[in-house]
Amino acid sequence: MSDASDLHPFQQWVDAARPRHQLWRTLLGLLLITVVWFIWTFALILIAIGSNLIDANSFRVMFGMAESQLSYAQTVAVLLVALATIWGFAIGVWAVLKLLHKRQLDTLGAWNRRFSMSQFGIGCAIAAGYLAVSLTWSIVSGNAPRRSELETATWLLTLGPIALIIFMQAASEELIFRGYLPQQLAARFSNPIVWGFLPSLAFGFMHAANSPENQTYAVYYVVIAAVMGMVMLAMVWRTGSLAAAIGFHFINNVGALTLAGADSGSSSLALFVWRSDQLMHGASTELLLIGVLLAFVLSPFSPLPRGQAFARRNETRAAP
Repeated sequence: MSDASDLHPFQQWVDAARPRHQLWRTLLGLLLITVVWFIWTFALILIAIGSNLIDANSFRVMFGMAESQLSYAQTVAVLLVALATIWGFAIGVWAVLKLLHKRQLDTLGAWNRRFSMSQFGIGCAIAAGYLAVSLTWSIVSGNAPRRSELETATWLLTLGPIALIIFMQAASEELIFRGYLPQQLAARFSNPIVWGFLPSLAFGFMHAANSPENQTYAVYYVVIAAVMGMVMLAMVWRTGSLAAAIGFHFINNVGALTLAGADSGSSSLALFVWRSDQLMHGASTELLLIGVLLAFVLSPFSPLPRGQAFARRNETRAAP
């Protein structure tokens, strides 16, 4: 068996999960993470309503149980609470790693337990490039977004707090969908369909409720989120770290929520907005762009470190 220092960073990252990689532990861990997330979400919403941060009607709108036009302030409050519910995943992952797998959270963050700012920056840059190409294509193809009713001064005032909450939300999602699930599964199964595709598919289905009023768009959203999950998991595969994936997720979400997004009238949070029919009009092109992005991240032209073989022969361990 090769010395640990000779192994690819991704392999060393996976090795951190091997001592307690049994499937029952992973499934139980996933269940406990879900329970923690549910309890955190319930408690957070109760606190938000009890402190008058959001009202009951805003709560129903947040979960798609009512259609109502909220003020900009109400929309920001609802968004911040909705994004903060995702922090429950991070809390759950931390608790499960410590209690069920007997290891620290930093073993999930990177193969060397250090957060790489350079890789985080590369992830941010790739996301910014993808958003720039996507927006440019929308304009060139005649599907350009219009300027929203949001004043620039108001947008700038709320951009910082929203970006901070988005960063924590993105990092929390990465800890489970590009961290805990792939790492545990890769320690048990060598097939990348198991440790790569299945977590990405789960990530896609988590976004099914993002457009409850439009079933066609909801299906599209699931597919596009699943492929986006593969893009971010490819970054983890190349680096053995969540840093680049977190950077990509962070900038992508900031762009989608605050720069160019769906039209919500006077409560829109983005400077530029598309009507719902415009979003579906560009769906096929957007899927193509994300497919090209996935190929780029996997290719030798990617600015990320070189990846390893997806499956290795003559290896006795369940290594990817």
